Amino acid sequence: MKFLSVEKLEAGYSELPVISDISLEIEPGEFLAVCGPNGSGKSTLVRAVQKLTPFVRGKVILNNRSLFELKPRQVASLLAYVPQVFEPVFAFSVEETVAMARYYRQPGRLAGFTERDRAAVEEAMRLTDVSSLREKKLNELSGGERQRVLIARALAQDTPALLMDEPSSHLDLNFQLQVYWLLKELQKKRGKAILVAEHNLNLAAAYCSNLIFIKNGKIFARGRPEELLEKEIIRQIFGVEVEVRTNRSTGLPEISLVHPGSEPGIFPKATVPGPGVESR
Repeated sequence: MKFLSVEKLEAGYSELPVISDISLEIEPGEFLAVCGPNGSGKSTLVRAVQKLTPFVRGKVILNNRSLFELKPRQVASLLAYVPQVFEPVFAFSVEETVAMARYYRQPGRLAGFTERDRAAVEEAMRLTDVSSLREKKLNELSGGERQRVLIARALAQDTPALLMDEPSSHLDLNFQLQVYWLLKELQKKRGKAILVAEHNLNLAAAYCSNLIFIKNGKIFARGRPEELLEKEIIRQIFGVEVEVRTNRSTGLPEISLVHPGSEPGIFPKATVPGPGVESR
């Protein structure tokens, strides 16, 4: 059974689509990363499968129902979303922000939080290490702290699927690993379907079951990390030369960039002005 099925998807922010002819399937308990160059359509895809782009056309089946027939509260019961960029408009505290994830479960506006709601909020803050920040306002946090709060809010929503737009952005190396380890645990132990747009190929390869590479708004390649992290594929998608080696701890491939100076001609040479020369 497929949790999410997409066929011939077109989406964008005007009648000119950013992505087109996208077809994919995600099963319960699958961890899928969408990778590609900046502007290729990764974020648009993640947003489109939950009706967050102005223009969406195609077939999107979510838990055996058409996405276009579901009300926002119904979508919120199935998908939790972490955006790439979030600028707080109101000065909500961390705890208030995480607790917002539980509102879709309330039968009415005046319904109060249950013990289950409170437990979900506490667990989400504990898992993302933001419990000590509970009284702080969002606009008082660093970018990395704010990102962890948004992930906590998504976890508190307690949905069968998580959609994340570059969850490693704004996080230092330690928290990047912690977040992806947590996502992997949610996939394995709770059977969550997880879809991430991710620019860090090594993180995606280490933790995700499958990868999709997008280029110019279309799927260029798909498969397991050991199939796709290959020199020629990376060159065709990103236009760079890489070295591919096996990570000793995971047994999976990982890449490192070849310095452009070592292979002249890959990149155009930049002219660096000398002393006393004005740069224009």
